[in-house]
Amino acid sequence: MNELKVLILDDNNLTARAIANVAEFIGLSAKVTSDFQSFLEIFHQWKPQYLIIDLIMPDMDGVEVLGKLGQMQVDAQLIITSGAGQQLLHAAARSAGAHGLNVLGILPKPFNPKAFRDLINAESVSTADNTFGQQLREESQANTISVTELEQAINARDIYMVYQPKVSCISGALTGFEALARWHHPEKGFISPEKFIPLAEQNHLIDQLTLQVFEQALPFLTQLQAADATLNAQNRDLLLSVNISAVSLKNLALFKQIELLCEDHNIKPDQLILELTETAAMDDPVMSLDILTRLRLRGFRLSIDDFRTGFSSMLALVRMPFSEVKVDKTFVMTSADSRESRLVIKAIIELAHSLNMQVAAEGIEDNEALELLRKMGCDQAQGYFIGRPMLPEAFIDWSRKSSENIDLYRIKHLQGLGLLDSEPEHRYDRITKLCTRVFNVDMSMISLIDENRQWIKSSQGFSQRQTERSVAFCNQTIAQDDIFVVADTLLDHQYANNNMVIEAPHVRFYAGCPIRARSSGTKLGALCLKHSVPKTFSAMDKALLKQLTEMVEDEIDYNPLLDEDKLTGLINRDAFERRAQKLLNIFVPLQTALSMYYFDVNNYKRIIQAHGISAGDESLIHFSRLLSETFTDTELVARLVDDEFVVLGICEQLDNKLEILAAAVENYNASVSPHLNIEYTFGTASSDAIANVDLQSLYMFADTDLNEHKSHSNS
Repeated sequence: MNELKVLILDDNNLTARAIANVAEFIGLSAKVTSDFQSFLEIFHQWKPQYLIIDLIMPDMDGVEVLGKLGQMQVDAQLIITSGAGQQLLHAAARSAGAHGLNVLGILPKPFNPKAFRDLINAESVSTADNTFGQQLREESQANTISVTELEQAINARDIYMVYQPKVSCISGALTGFEALARWHHPEKGFISPEKFIPLAEQNHLIDQLTLQVFEQALPFLTQLQAADATLNAQNRDLLLSVNISAVSLKNLALFKQIELLCEDHNIKPDQLILELTETAAMDDPVMSLDILTRLRLRGFRLSIDDFRTGFSSMLALVRMPFSEVKVDKTFVMTSADSRESRLVIKAIIELAHSLNMQVAAEGIEDNEALELLRKMGCDQAQGYFIGRPMLPEAFIDWSRKSSENIDLYRIKHLQGLGLLDSEPEHRYDRITKLCTRVFNVDMSMISLIDENRQWIKSSQGFSQRQTERSVAFCNQTIAQDDIFVVADTLLDHQYANNNMVIEAPHVRFYAGCPIRARSSGTKLGALCLKHSVPKTFSAMDKALLKQLTEMVEDEIDYNPLLDEDKLTGLINRDAFERRAQKLLNIFVPLQTALSMYYFDVNNYKRIIQAHGISAGDESLIHFSRLLSETFTDTELVARLVDDEFVVLGICEQLDNKLEILAAAVENYNASVSPHLNIEYTFGTASSDAIANVDLQSLYMFADTDLNEHKSHSNS
């Protein structure tokens, strides 16, 4: 077996030696040099198979070196390295490819040993899009492709498809894929789409080529959905993205043919995303608006590809009926090092969401970029870090493994929270009680989806603690990034024969919102509503359910060290105010009155003075217990400070609670020595009696009422 050699040109000796050490560790022989002349001498004498070139050199920069290597027609595998950022690295790689060099890949600095090993190992991977360098080096061979050769390839159906996955930024779950045309010439090798697509457009072949893309991609979409057990179980539709030429946009007959193909394969038009560049959309704005509107009416989704921030882009986004915005990959690839790129991405996401559009980002090459996009609220992600363009068989295998890995990670995260097989807790029960009242439904529950079951952490109107995962409505909810609604189960083929539908409790309506872990965005389960009668679920209803789901996530994120009063075990002031504000956000717009009860243990300080701090603390502990035992419905109960407590709840649910508390305190006092009796005063405030109500105004009115009660008792 021939010895594999790597020659490194880098003026930073420390980095060069680090690369050489890794190379030697994986079985390569390595040599290092810092100047071009000695580099050439070693190259001619030693004849290495791999070259690593740093872009930033003191005498001759890396780009000039690449040009000279191109003139020499060097055929070694080239890796370009630099700390100048991904954008420059990719530009240099493109330049090297144009010079006819065999670019294996790029290696950003600081040096990452794993990235280097992956590049070397990638050379042995046998796929159509084997390496970044394969496309680059073979691109130069496509300059002499003729129209006749392309026409023959189309007629012979030599143009084949590879598929690149698109995933949810939040969950990592597969949401769809982009179909990409590829051509491997029998003599000239790989022909870049950047060469044959324009040739097809210029010679009236693009519509025929586009139709062939759909003829291959639509059956694959059906095949993929059938092959992926997770998708099948969740009845989740994937989306197919296909690039549409500006030339084809004018041909409505083409889209009619695509519609007929969809019918043949039982695929709905809204599973297709037609991607158009900004130039295509704005070439003839009036005509484009007409055609794109007609395509949307037929059910097709539309995406504006390579979206930037120029005036024409903004105009296209606002005026045209797009359903998705695809962020230009230049911004994504430079986001780690460029504040400007991050600001642009954030602005695009916010603008698109304000127009009710989804946002997809391409060019994701590392986890850092993916995590950044997730935090910014981007919906879909696409790039080499997620998955390279793959042949159909490889894609199906990738999809299966990806679904399994995501679910395993999700289950592991869920198990680590300690919620499964746990006892009921008031802080969760109060939310499900709120749900049944707000939405006037028979059942509400907080369900957590384990490996094979649905564990019900809290429920109203439903007595079971667990069900099989395979029949759980919430199993489908966790596959969604938004609320999942079944308005009438008997009209839904997936649920019409479900045991919970045909037998007690005879569920006819379902709505569920995914519950996510705050730290990672992982879906844990769902906050769901069920009813025995079909219901409509408005946009306002969805917004309310999301707010209530956030309250569940607050409780899952509960940190005793930060949120809990150490003495009484009640929530502290900060935790109370966060939760109280969300209750106000929900109920004030609904014109449902909230009441605040403000309590003061009057004799706390006297007990301390007479019997010590421990006796005083005991009185507070017992009073907090009595509050918790009295206000057991949807109320928030908290210790604010020292001897002050607060309760917030819905007015109509608080009737007679004060009398119950008074009786409970009286019974407690009868069981202890008189000097340890609890004496308290309270004040009340109702949101319906306050104009422009907020939390501070409730505090103020309740405190004023409390002081008035104290004055009366003292007099």
